[in-house]
Amino acid sequence: MLSRLTVFVFFTYLVQLSALATPLPVEHFANLPDVSNLSLSPNGKKLVSFVRIDAAGNKGIAIQVTQLKTGKQDFVLFTDNTKYFLNNVNWKDDKTLLVTTMYPSERDTWTGVSQLRYKTREFRLLIINTETGEVSPPFGPNYLKKYKILPNVLSQVVDTLPNDPDHILMSIPSISAGFPSWPIVIKLNINTLHKTTVQNAEIKTSVWATDSQHRVRISVKQDNELISNNIRDIKTDTWRELWPYEMFTKEEVNVLGFDKDPNVIYVSAYHNDYKAVFKVDLNDKELTRELVYADANYDVNGQLVYSKKDQRILGIGSGKEEGTKFIDPTFSSIQASVDKALPNKRNFIYSITQDENKYLVYSTGPTESGTYYIGTRNPTSLNAIAYRYNKLSPDTLSNVTKMEYKARDGLSIEAYLTLPKNVKAQNLPTLMFPHGGPIGRDSKSFDYWAQFFANRGYAVLQMNFRGSSGQGLTFRNSGLKKWGKEMQDDIQDGALALIKQGITDPNRICIVGASYGGYASLMGIVKTPDFYQCAISVNGVSNVFDLVKDNRVFWQSYNVVDEQIGNDNQTLREISPVNYADKIKVPVLLIHGELDRQVDIKHSYQMRDALQKANKEVIFIEQAGEDHYLSSEKMRVQAFKAMDAFLNDNLPVIKK
Repeated sequence: MLSRLTVFVFFTYLVQLSALATPLPVEHFANLPDVSNLSLSPNGKKLVSFVRIDAAGNKGIAIQVTQLKTGKQDFVLFTDNTKYFLNNVNWKDDKTLLVTTMYPSERDTWTGVSQLRYKTREFRLLIINTETGEVSPPFGPNYLKKYKILPNVLSQVVDTLPNDPDHILMSIPSISAGFPSWPIVIKLNINTLHKTTVQNAEIKTSVWATDSQHRVRISVKQDNELISNNIRDIKTDTWRELWPYEMFTKEEVNVLGFDKDPNVIYVSAYHNDYKAVFKVDLNDKELTRELVYADANYDVNGQLVYSKKDQRILGIGSGKEEGTKFIDPTFSSIQASVDKALPNKRNFIYSITQDENKYLVYSTGPTESGTYYIGTRNPTSLNAIAYRYNKLSPDTLSNVTKMEYKARDGLSIEAYLTLPKNVKAQNLPTLMFPHGGPIGRDSKSFDYWAQFFANRGYAVLQMNFRGSSGQGLTFRNSGLKKWGKEMQDDIQDGALALIKQGITDPNRICIVGASYGGYASLMGIVKTPDFYQCAISVNGVSNVFDLVKDNRVFWQSYNVVDEQIGNDNQTLREISPVNYADKIKVPVLLIHGELDRQVDIKHSYQMRDALQKANKEVIFIEQAGEDHYLSSEKMRVQAFKAMDAFLNDNLPVIKK
């Protein structure tokens, strides 16, 4: 146990001891993280990470492997973020990395019903031998020729098979008359690329998972509006359908995984309106749910944390601020010691080695942009090894406070207020900053957008409006079909609360957001044209009718998108900002990625055209080669500089 934990810091920040006299460079916030996605090899001898590269004419992200004993570092893959983006990296074993890449594309695709031209995102897997440096895809040209139309996802690893050095299990689309169809599970030899089918496709079954003995025993099936979990009986080799449910109902149950005991599973289900984790013995005819962990005020989210040593359950994710909830006594004590050593942070213990002696900690918080630590149990130590943003030291960041306010109908709204440093919280220019999703969530943790705006002198309010996730079923469902309505009012009510407290100058408020937040920004200046002084929409929705129509194409049942947003065409047009450009009275900045596959760039094209036709003030920036997530550093910096200039022109900070 870490009863007397000592923290050693190996690297230093660029520290500013005095108060900020001038704003920091835009790049300090808008550059991609210097280091991210750290993970230890199972034996704890190697460390992999994504590293930002900006030297000798090379600019992008590299995968770096560090030999911890010698400090030797090797780059095993590099991308300049033009052809593809790095999505994730995991160890298969002590020498092999599995890397997921993503890139936007436009090509023929198959909906399961018909063939059409569509804008999509491609996900591909790369296998990297860290000892030889060899990089190989799991599927060669001859295999891919079997598909008349290539699947857009060929990256899904079901099981790394840690005890089998030559194989992994992957889920890939089956082939029906040459077209991609329901997925199968294959056993892939990572050296020869030989493939064997271990699980055939089942109609309407889209998800496969394994138990702790690495057998395919979990599937998820959607039949029209009904979703069901299916468990394979190891004695009879038959499938058992469990807990069928419809989306957005309290009956929702999701299987998280098996215990070491092949007859015990863990599930996520609702408990007193909040998601909690239960354990179920499959031998119990009643399938009684034994409560493992619940929170009285928040949903419990996250995956199970397994021991690499013996496959026992160590812990589960948590929706609260303190990170992983360990149920294993040893790691529960370690978590408590880490939290004591790193107070007022979210400290996530992860990447635990095979012998359970070494682990990583990712620590973040309102004024902590992210520090990675290596911890050991014997000898007891916790060593800082990397900073996510080298130039954003705690003393440069603004404090964040949690607040609650009442919406106009009495609903309590949770929000987070970031205030500029060294300025009295009175009559401040303020940015309302709603999150995307809209079934998303903001927290008190570091947010590079909010910190950037606060560094410029703005108060920033991030509110979890109704429909946000994490606060239970009732609160989430209160946002169904409320786009442009109560969800929008919740945002303005936050500004009114700040005005009442004297924090916000009522004549100096702008609304800023990305994705759904971009929609809310545009709808805010439509619904309350005299309230805000300007609006910024980054990759935002402007035409809800088009959004619903386009998303219906790839849902097996229209119910999901219809239930979330609505299906009445007149209403969908009424909540679309693009149809009300004439009502807008303030300047608008539109920024949109050319290759956005979440919200098509046509939304900003249409909004720009409507505003120009109505003789309104609008700036439109089309970002070449950019996706929905500002994944390219060049485009991210461009976007932040554009927002900085726009706010300086339309909501200038008064220097005192």
